[in-house]
Amino acid sequence: MPLYEFECSDCGKEFEVLVLESDETIRCVSCDSDNIGKQFSTFGLGSSDADLDISGSEDSGCCSQSSCGCC
Repeated sequence: MPLYEFECSDCGKEFEVLVLESDETIRCVSCDSDNIGKQFSTFGLGSSDADLDISGSEDSGCCSQSSCGCC
């Protein structure tokens, strides 16, 4: 079941909701408004993740065949 991130257009509150049904009406957890927008989820990303090579190649400096300290 997908966890979505939302932002209320009325009060600016950001929150997450586990959406069980596609036609479920989502309301702001702070002001109960239905004037909300779905946000781009950045789960698992950090500023240094863009440079991380997790391809598994030995020359990447990250992973090797015997052990992996990055992935």
